[in-house]
Amino acid sequence: MTKLLQVRGKLVAEFFLIVMGVLAALAADTAFENRRDNVLEAEYLARLEVELRSDVEAIKYRITFFNDVQAFCDDVLNWLDSDAPVDQATLLASFYAAEVWPFLPNRSTFADLQNTGNIRLLDDIELRTGLSLYYNRADNSRSGWTPSENFRGVIRGIIPTDVQALIRQNCPTTDSMDDRPTGFPACELPGVDYEKVTQLFVRLKDDVGFRETLTYRHSEIGVMTYLLRQQRKFGEQVLDVIAAQ
Repeated sequence: MTKLLQVRGKLVAEFFLIVMGVLAALAADTAFENRRDNVLEAEYLARLEVELRSDVEAIKYRITFFNDVQAFCDDVLNWLDSDAPVDQATLLASFYAAEVWPFLPNRSTFADLQNTGNIRLLDDIELRTGLSLYYNRADNSRSGWTPSENFRGVIRGIIPTDVQALIRQNCPTTDSMDDRPTGFPACELPGVDYEKVTQLFVRLKDDVGFRETLTYRHSEIGVMTYLLRQQRKFGEQVLDVIAAQ
């Protein structure tokens, strides 16, 4: 009986050691996975911060840019109500009033989080909600970030091609959507026949459709800059949450 008890005791001890070993191994694996997840989470947060800061900066530049574009629309509308001929300022205003500079948020890290299932690493509900709202709002507002091309088609169809080439050569702005515009620097357009340009433009004064198209573009730009300001605000709010992590 004593031997049996000893055997049983030994088996229990061995079983206990095995269980403790398994638990220790599981604890070590869990600790390792937690450390790995923490490192990965930190990497994702750093990437999100970089991309969101880039977005916020890009939006800021576009708001300034399109405020200027809207002011050029005002200049052309004022010219339509005047008897003045087309001079360099009016010519450039009509060209600049048609400028575009699309904005698309950088969502590579957020897409990575969703596609890999690593969104689980972001256990802060406020952060996950903020990111979802930021990118969902971007999807819903995308069409409103690019004014219609109607005015652009009309005015670029009026300005002679050689004059447009001269403007692009001497007064570069945004012909490439991948380039950050230089703004609207002071420039000179030597050799432009403004009498000819005035004759081309004069029919626009009696074109009710042109005025309506330009007025609508002016209004669209106002809506677009409002949407961009709201998107920038959402981005800044998410950045505040990331900074608090």
